[in-house]
Amino acid sequence: MPNHLFEEFDAVSEKAWKQKIQVDLKGKDYNQLLTSTDEGIDIKPFYHRDSHQKLNIPSPSKWLVTEKISLDDFENLEQPVSQGSEAFWIKSNTPFTHTKLPLILDVKQPEKFNFEFRENLIYKFDPIHHLMQTGNWYSNKKQDINLYQSFLDKTDSISIDARLYHNSGANITQQLAYTTSQLYSYFKELNFNQTKTLNLNIFCSIGPNYFFEIAKLKALRVLVNTICKHQNINYNLNIISEPGLHHMSIYDYNVNMLRSTTECMSAILGGSNYVCNTTYDKIFKNKNQFSQRIARNQLLILKNESYFDKVSNPSDGSYYIDYLTNALSEKSLKLFKSIEKSGGFIQQLFDGKIQHKIDEQFQKTLKQFENNTLKLIGVNVFENEDDQMKKQIEKDIFPKMKKRKTLLRPITERRIAKQLEQQRLPQESV
Repeated sequence: MPNHLFEEFDAVSEKAWKQKIQVDLKGKDYNQLLTSTDEGIDIKPFYHRDSHQKLNIPSPSKWLVTEKISLDDFENLEQPVSQGSEAFWIKSNTPFTHTKLPLILDVKQPEKFNFEFRENLIYKFDPIHHLMQTGNWYSNKKQDINLYQSFLDKTDSISIDARLYHNSGANITQQLAYTTSQLYSYFKELNFNQTKTLNLNIFCSIGPNYFFEIAKLKALRVLVNTICKHQNINYNLNIISEPGLHHMSIYDYNVNMLRSTTECMSAILGGSNYVCNTTYDKIFKNKNQFSQRIARNQLLILKNESYFDKVSNPSDGSYYIDYLTNALSEKSLKLFKSIEKSGGFIQQLFDGKIQHKIDEQFQKTLKQFENNTLKLIGVNVFENEDDQMKKQIEKDIFPKMKKRKTLLRPITERRIAKQLEQQRLPQESV
């Protein structure tokens, strides 16, 4: 549309908009329109070009529909490929050198695995994540770091599994700061070949806070660039995203499909390279073809019918998202620096400080859920009191932590709806 059509309209400054809002408020405080968040960021009622800080964040030219499969599925990949899957995520100790398809290999026993470089192959191997999740190293710190050094030397890559932070209840600022600190811990422990390009693979869980999750992934690229630049490391970053389990529930479980759809949208718009959907019934049913097909089709609809693959940087230029990206980057970098001043990430894990901060945030979120400030459709609002779930549950949905000797207190995954489910299930009619 020709620009001269708008010449008769004068530009309205941010100051003028704010003055107009204050007039319309008729004496009420403008600050009452600000919304405070757990990330320490105030959401304003409007955003304007006058205060916009333009960002130049690289975004992948494409994203791949990724599916988790079993070893049995791997023997017959023609079917999922014909159904639209473009990359596969498998847990195994087999290198699978006979396929050239994009592959994410979740290594079960890294101490026995023979790592090697191959195009389109990403290893999910992260000793610090294992330490956080189990409370112990695979062997001990020295051996694990030596193994990771060998992994780096053979593959020119580092993998960071950051999904635990979201699924245990950390807010977005914490997720970003802890992911960055985890990466920096490896930078301090490992020796790098400065002449080579480092392949960074970061695994992320996505929540339902739509715009914040888009900004989270963009801020992650900003923070990674800051750390790598500081360390003089040339890098290539792959972000592998999937919807988290933190906000999912067994009650009105079909709503999980809506949650995972918007979460996949955030993952795509935020700049993920691989997007793997979570099945809507994962928390209470065993793996089944029906829910796998639904999860795959959600991504295919976004890609082929909603055209989410036509633009590589669709969120660029949004004043709101750029504001959130800047704010999250600054808040997370500040927290990252405080962690480093206090002995570093691994030391803070052994001191229990990281666990304590996540626990505090989780308890805060639980209170928001209990007083309906945080709404989960079908769970604490618009719930179906006649919903019966006892007979549909196929696995333990409330796993208990086995008591064992650990070096530190593990960080555990937990769902917001768990307590409510524990109260409702015994009350169901048999």
